[in-house]
Amino acid sequence: MPGWTTNGVPLLGSATGAETVSFDSNLANGTNPQTAAISLQQLALDVSLYATKLDKTMVAGTRYYTSYTIGVPQVFTGGIVEVGGTGGTDLWNIELHSPTGATLATTLLAGTTAGTANTWQQIAFTSTYTLTVPGTYFVVLQSNGNTAKFASLNSPISSLLTGSATGTLGTAASITPPTTYTANLGPKIVLY
Repeated sequence: MPGWTTNGVPLLGSATGAETVSFDSNLANGTNPQTAAISLQQLALDVSLYATKLDKTMVAGTRYYTSYTIGVPQVFTGGIVEVGGTGGTDLWNIELHSPTGATLATTLLAGTTAGTANTWQQIAFTSTYTLTVPGTYFVVLQSNGNTAKFASLNSPISSLLTGSATGTLGTAASITPPTTYTANLGPKIVLY
């Protein structure tokens, strides 16, 4: 029977936190990715660390972006962004950019009203976009104002890349891909 468990291995009734799970470390050394194990308790602490957020006050027209690694061909309909402690009022646009910074897909250039505070807002691209080449892409959030806030990545360290660039809502433009992570800069945003 296919799956994660081997036939004949009993199911775990309750977790103690000492159980270990394997992960691909994705380290650059060597030809093959390295696999490592981590306890469930340590994993929970790490997720808590990396999931910290802070409200980000936006500058009108500025593009805020976070890297997004895509490993297999996928079709995307749009983006889902976490709204910070203040929503509504401003118009938001989500863009998908290539590894080199070129614009690949965008939501309505005129923008969509920011969602309710402390919720996840789903905004569709003007048409679906099919990515066929694996790589590190960038998902951008842009606003026409500075009232609505987004939830920014705020852990002290991260393997994600974040950046920002000035611009004007309604005008598509390329970005310069960042090479570092800066806390309280990149939006908590995913593709769907």
